Amino acid sequence: MFIRKLSRYGKPIKIIHAGEYYISAGDELIGTLLGSCVAVCLHDPEGRISGMNHFMLPGRISKADIFQDRTARYGITAMNNLLDEMLARGARKELLIAKIFGGGSVLDLERKTNTIPNDNVRLAWVLLEMEDIPVAETDTGGIYTRKLMMDVRSGKVYLRRSSSRKVLERVSSDQFTFVKRNSQQ
Repeated sequence: MFIRKLSRYGKPIKIIHAGEYYISAGDELIGTLLGSCVAVCLHDPEGRISGMNHFMLPGRISKADIFQDRTARYGITAMNNLLDEMLARGARKELLIAKIFGGGSVLDLERKTNTIPNDNVRLAWVLLEMEDIPVAETDTGGIYTRKLMMDVRSGKVYLRRSSSRKVLERVSSDQFTFVKRNSQQ
């Protein structure tokens, strides 16, 4: 995770990568770049607390996945960590609103056998339903990469989709380098 100040928005942006999550009540943005991964954004409009996770794999409901994974690379862990931290920071569960993004089939364009993107999206929906958190917005599936920026105070998420072959190649070869390289411009 790193911090970048974007002059056009006038506030800092925290960039998260796969396996990370971030929660804040500050006047800032949270951003990420998605391919087949999924990001879930949670917002408490009364407390003005927001959080975002970015997970790679759905995970299995097993002791190893739930209790031993300390990164948020598995959806189960990412969702639990995000919700637990939001509540610990003062968010009220009954006020939370969710948004789900990602799950693009960018790594397996020719062969449609990759179920991970769909499994990631389905897991997010199921876990949010189990917690009785309504989903207000989604942008999932397709062959798109997605660049997200969430305004912490308002809960608004700004989205840019791309199906550019250059972007798809960069995301499928090394998503992290792509994000870091862009941050230095």
